Amino acid sequence: MALEPLHVTVAGTGAVWVAPEGTALPVDLAAPIAPWEDVGYVGEDGCSFTFSRDQEEITAWQAAEPVRILITSEPKTIEFELLEFDRASLLLAFRGGSFVGAAAPYTYTPPAPGGTDVRAMLIDGVDGASTFRFGFPRVQLQGDLEFALLRTDAVRLSMEFGVLASATSWQIVSDLPGFGIGTVLAEEAEAKGGGKRERATA
Repeated sequence: MALEPLHVTVAGTGAVWVAPEGTALPVDLAAPIAPWEDVGYVGEDGCSFTFSRDQEEITAWQAAEPVRILITSEPKTIEFELLEFDRASLLLAFRGGSFVGAAAPYTYTPPAPGGTDVRAMLIDGVDGASTFRFGFPRVQLQGDLEFALLRTDAVRLSMEFGVLASATSWQIVSDLPGFGIGTVLAEEAEAKGGGKRERATA
């Protein structure tokens, strides 16, 4: 792998989209259309991903190191906070519910206890003219929902989603330069060329 500054990627901005469970993930980078819904402003810390791996080591009497390592699960989580306190964010934060009222005041009623709300999710990172889009067929809100009403800050809905098993895998769709096959081939050719020069010099 060659040193390539253009492959250093910064998610300067982005967006989070959700859709009902079963919605097909886009295969391009065009702005998603209905039923995909932009959740609005995300906190300044952006989106955090955790790709964990739980494993079990099998040890033997005759060896100091494990003789096998079994991967027992690979949990994945996504975290972000929403800054817009509106219908879309409340329905996502409280796993559904309903609004009534054709005009103000409006009333929100949460779902029955124990309810679940499985969604499809897209997360776009944008670096200049390039986009890298993470797509997850099935995610579900997990953990605690925390927010505060303060005079000095916005209402921030902090959320954590767990990635659920699906018949189709999660994916990344991107037009980043480093994702191109031509880039890999060029780097391999450069590395081989450098090795020949070194051998010739030696």
